[in-house]
Amino acid sequence: MNLTYIKQMKPNELISKHLSLDQQYIKKNNKPLSELSELYSILEWWRKLSRSNTIGDLKLFTGNTAIIGIVINNKTYFINADTTRKGVNEFLKNKNTALITINNNNGITNKVTNNPNMAAIEGFYMYKVNF
Repeated sequence: MNLTYIKQMKPNELISKHLSLDQQYIKKNNKPLSELSELYSILEWWRKLSRSNTIGDLKLFTGNTAIIGIVINNKTYFINADTTRKGVNEFLKNKNTALITINNNNGITNKVTNNPNMAAIEGFYMYKVNF
């Protein structure tokens, strides 16, 4: 999807494509996004419309189920279902800060953050797929 299309996509189209019918969760997307601006828009609409504490319905998915994938500079990333409202708020607050990959809790460099101090964002579970 190109950036021009995203800018022209009406909010109701974005919402119906990416949010559950009750607008409480982000739908599991099997095709990765190609634009960071689309990811931000999806998260912003989820935050505005949902009362849920997590982006994914944890009755349907385990916490570490990849809900949203995105390809940036030929690298694939995903965000897990148990990502929280608090984590999304912080991620969106820092959206003008570049994404970086840091060590996860197991010492593997695959966790993504945009925290200006380069620390993990509590409740935000985005990871780089390592091939």
